[in-house]
Amino acid sequence: MRGPCKNANCTFNATESCVVGNLPEECQYRLITGGSDNFELQSESPDEAENIGYEAVVSIEPGLAGAVLSAPDEDLPTFPPSRTLGISQANAMMEERPTCLVGIVGLAGAGKTAALVSAYLMLGQDQFEGFSYADSDTLRAFEEIARASRAWNKGDPPEHITSHTTLSNDREAGFLHLRLRRDADGHLFDILLPDLPGEWSRALIDRTDGDRLKFLGAASVIWLMVDGRQFVDDARVANARYRATLLIERLADLLESRPRIIIVPTWQDNQPFPQEEADLLARCGAGFRFDVDIAPIASFSWNEHMDPGYGIPKLFADSLAAKPSQPEFWPETHYDNCDRRLAAFRRKP
Repeated sequence: MRGPCKNANCTFNATESCVVGNLPEECQYRLITGGSDNFELQSESPDEAENIGYEAVVSIEPGLAGAVLSAPDEDLPTFPPSRTLGISQANAMMEERPTCLVGIVGLAGAGKTAALVSAYLMLGQDQFEGFSYADSDTLRAFEEIARASRAWNKGDPPEHITSHTTLSNDREAGFLHLRLRRDADGHLFDILLPDLPGEWSRALIDRTDGDRLKFLGAASVIWLMVDGRQFVDDARVANARYRATLLIERLADLLESRPRIIIVPTWQDNQPFPQEEADLLARCGAGFRFDVDIAPIASFSWNEHMDPGYGIPKLFADSLAAKPSQPEFWPETHYDNCDRRLAAFRRKP
């Protein structure tokens, strides 16, 4: 019986062919480990025996080549095979248990990924007011997007806390999952949060390309992220306001339902979001029958008077408190002459 190949350049396991052209059972680099094949050593030439060396005639006692570790228990918890959840996995979770699907839209640089990273880091430090971490099916995805926030050079913050979001499948959204435990009553909440590239929202605004965003119809609430710095800059506020209102209009055309929209101005640590701009966006949403709230946040803060993560726990709490809109009390019925209607009345005696 011959053992493993001692040739450092051996590629048999990958190519199933010997790198020097030998048959596996006759290769001189595979040392003899048992007595049943000793006849091969006797039949080889003196030169070949010298190449094999002393180790070739050393026998290994039975049992020493067995498995070192026992087979793993199938019931042991393991990480999920993928980083983010796909549409089918998100649907399966929503069918299995109550789940809050949060839609997140906004242009590139609005701070969508930064808000998710900030929430994840606060949960890891047990600094998430009102909630604590219970579980997640996408820890690897959270670690991936949070990696850049840990790369500081001699105490100086990086130029970009988070990297630009890219998806392996550009036609399907990827969802992050969090299970939170509410401190007040111990109630568990499952939340699905899509981490989408800003180009998807830009395509919806510029080309009304919303096929990839149709899942927003199942959302309990939509976060419309805007860069708060642009709304306090006289040179950029007009364009920022126009594109935010146009995004609301595109969402109204895309969605048959009317989930609650939370306008989320970021960079609150830089300068407070103007109240007149908040009122304008709320009126715009109301014109399309959206219930609109404003929730400014500071995912990361360079202001000593404002803590990092400002407003994010409240944003989650408000999102989990969102309820589906009430159906119309007396909807208008459309019918034609082919329909047959029967009305019954009961009069008091």
